[in-house]
Amino acid sequence: MKSLGIALLLLSTALAWAQPQLRSEDPVVNGASYSNLIAPGSIFVVFGTNLAGESVVLAPSLPLTTTLGGVSIRFTPVAGGAPIDCYMVYTTRNQIAGLLPSSAAPGDYNVTVTYNNQTSAPGRARVVARSIGIVTADASGAGQAQAQVFPPGSAEWTLNRFAAGRLGSFVTGVAHPGDRIDLWGTGLGADAASDPTGGTSGDRTAAAAVRIRVGDREYTPAYAGRASQLPGTDQFVVVLDENVPTGCHVPVQVLAEGTASNPVTVAIAPRGQQTCAHPFLSTEQLRRLSEGGRVVLGSFILSRMTTSSAIPGLGSFEMTTENVAGEFARYSVGSVGGFGDSSAEYAGLIGRCLVYRFRGSTQPALFSPPIPLDAGNPLRLNGPNANNVAVPRLASNFYAATLYQSGIPGVPGSGSGTPVIAAGTYTLSGTGGADVGPFNATVTVPPPFTWTNRDGINDVNRGQGLAITWSGGAGVMVINGVSTTRVGGTANDPIFDGALFVCFADAGAGNFTVPASILSQLPASGDLATGSGSGALALLQTGPLDGGLFTAPLTAGGNIERGQFLYTIASMKTVNYR
Repeated sequence: MKSLGIALLLLSTALAWAQPQLRSEDPVVNGASYSNLIAPGSIFVVFGTNLAGESVVLAPSLPLTTTLGGVSIRFTPVAGGAPIDCYMVYTTRNQIAGLLPSSAAPGDYNVTVTYNNQTSAPGRARVVARSIGIVTADASGAGQAQAQVFPPGSAEWTLNRFAAGRLGSFVTGVAHPGDRIDLWGTGLGADAASDPTGGTSGDRTAAAAVRIRVGDREYTPAYAGRASQLPGTDQFVVVLDENVPTGCHVPVQVLAEGTASNPVTVAIAPRGQQTCAHPFLSTEQLRRLSEGGRVVLGSFILSRMTTSSAIPGLGSFEMTTENVAGEFARYSVGSVGGFGDSSAEYAGLIGRCLVYRFRGSTQPALFSPPIPLDAGNPLRLNGPNANNVAVPRLASNFYAATLYQSGIPGVPGSGSGTPVIAAGTYTLSGTGGADVGPFNATVTVPPPFTWTNRDGINDVNRGQGLAITWSGGAGVMVINGVSTTRVGGTANDPIFDGALFVCFADAGAGNFTVPASILSQLPASGDLATGSGSGALALLQTGPLDGGLFTAPLTAGGNIERGQFLYTIASMKTVNYR
């Protein structure tokens, strides 16, 4: 009997080990954007451990079924009601995908996964009417969209990338004014005709008030609805006009009834050009990225941020932080647009504004992360007020050091010492590491600008243009604003409706007016003191446009494609958008 007891104990331990387990934070997310808001009729992904077998199992045919490879997913309403068994799309060991039936009502759900008769502890999912996710090239939910381009009148399409080329069996190419672009995603909302057979109720443009924003242009889609024979998959079709902005990273968002998709990018070139215009990557490098290759870039930023905040009931404070940070990394087609804060990228946007909408608990990323590289430890910073300052390598080969801080609430002694960043030349150097060899980078910081009308801006009328004035400064000025308001969720897990705008101006102009057409796209600000929302406005000077460049050897041979050491001087304050 004793040996039987030991055997039963070992068996129960093995069964517990094999039990599916959902990850603790956001275990259920949109299958394209990875937002934690799920729409009825959409494809979602569950993350965890021991969710399925080792092999990848795909749904073999239509209609979809509620079990696949011994795996099933169930949504049970937290408020009570009948559980919902989901249709299965694919399974892997630690990641599985399903389709939430269109009959699911908005609300909070407990989600369980059953594999080989073992059922997980529940994880939480939040279902909303619409939560659009757009599929991206690297399946990260950010960066280059996995979009098709159709020239006028043609049934032949190319995969949208930076340059003409081939990626496996696909022909790659840029879009042009007049072309049709097809975006693919999930989360437009319920369509019972689609699940589980892949039917469609047709165009939902009017019913869901769908608009597609490309750069600073907004379009009524030629089609927005389920794709035939692809359950839970939405197709968004837009025809570009002659005034669409061009570039390798033109931002795109799909809007529907006050909600917005994850921001993605597309590559657009003027007619007759087969490569998008990039400020520093060559045609060969753009083609390499388009065909699945990578480039190695180095980006470091010397930054100062002064923040003025007034919170009702909590008082006012002004704090300043100075930092140096950056990395060497391998960039793909989906991440290269996030290379530093390259002011060279901004040069073509002078005088223009962009808006990004978001809804959820966090603001989505515009670009996917690159793969950081080891350049030794530590790096060293020298310059005015900086004598051989160590810049240590942190987690994931990212380098960062705080140079100075003052006025930070709750931090005793903040403000001791001397500010580091001043007009003059700074050098950042490294002795080399496993991936990147020795290097020296220099940047010249000009005298800082003064935001001359900062103190007079506290409440922003979203129905009027907002004038920003400054004196001094060089390079590019970036005007940045964000407003959020809580629209649901709980105190510990709120849902915010928000929007961010970015405008670009020539520093020498001394002024810029943010148009009412931009401000009107922001929601009214909630109350920061009560946690119901917030609003902020910032003015940032960055550069140099064509300076701060350096190179570095790679230990595997050759050199990085580009290195840039930049500065940013910024001033930010809390404001209310009314």
